[in-house]
Amino acid sequence: MEENEKKCELTLPNGRHIEFSYAKLKAGAAIGALLLAGAVSCAGYFYYQLADYRSEAADFAAYKQNKQEQQTKLQQLVNDNERMLRDMAEISNLEKKLRRAIIRDVDSSKLGEGTSMVDSTTAKDTSANTSYTGKGGQGKLDVKGTMAVLRAQNVNIKQMLDATKKSVSELLGEVEGKSGAAATFPDKWPTDGGVISSSYGVRTGPIEGGYDWHPGIDIAVDFGTPVYATAAGTVEQAGLNGGYGRYVRIAHGNGYETAYGHMSGIAVAAGQSVIKGEIIGFVGSTGYSTGPHLHYEVVADGQTIDPFYVLKQ
Repeated sequence: MEENEKKCELTLPNGRHIEFSYAKLKAGAAIGALLLAGAVSCAGYFYYQLADYRSEAADFAAYKQNKQEQQTKLQQLVNDNERMLRDMAEISNLEKKLRRAIIRDVDSSKLGEGTSMVDSTTAKDTSANTSYTGKGGQGKLDVKGTMAVLRAQNVNIKQMLDATKKSVSELLGEVEGKSGAAATFPDKWPTDGGVISSSYGVRTGPIEGGYDWHPGIDIAVDFGTPVYATAAGTVEQAGLNGGYGRYVRIAHGNGYETAYGHMSGIAVAAGQSVIKGEIIGFVGSTGYSTGPHLHYEVVADGQTIDPFYVLKQ
């Protein structure tokens, strides 16, 4: 050590003298500072790691809670889908009961098989496929499995909805068709009240005597009583017609026509559409007649028939 090196002398309470140089003191202080800085750095690092761990632990806990909530929601969706499937099955059964109650003679070739949800051929093909290995038993679905169940059930629900809409649409069309057919079937009584003064078929002529053929029925009723169309249709003829007097003829479709004679007045014109029960004229005694009455005829496929075959009695 150089002689001019600055030294420091320290006297302890026990009288002992310690001598050291300033260079060594500086070196010791530098080493101490470095150790302190290292300790602080380590403490900071470990504190950061602890904070990061706590943050990750909180995020993981939140993730677990969110995952549980999502699984609960997915399970609720599965339950809702299953309930919808049960509801659709109930609707399907109600539709079938409605079909049986309203239409007793449904043509299955026209309406199909109703609300069958699975094609029988497809069912046979899938049952023969050995790749299907599903069996009953306890199991827990993950999110992926739950989503697969939801997709499959949604497909089933869509198929059931489509089939039910198609079936109900066909049922409605059949009912409307029957309603239309009922409206064009001449079964309504053509007047308010009245009595049969002459029946259909062979009779004694009311004016000249002898026997003649009567192609309809005569309904004796008060003069001016309204005459009703016995079914919906189109007026073919309206006006004077020889011995029938004031006369109306209506075509109803399906081969049916009706005729009304001896009226005092006519309320429709040729080419006019009429509905069942619409007033087309009034009872009178025009043409060959002995008193106020309505002559009423029913024609089926070009031939007159006894109106009582079709009239509601």
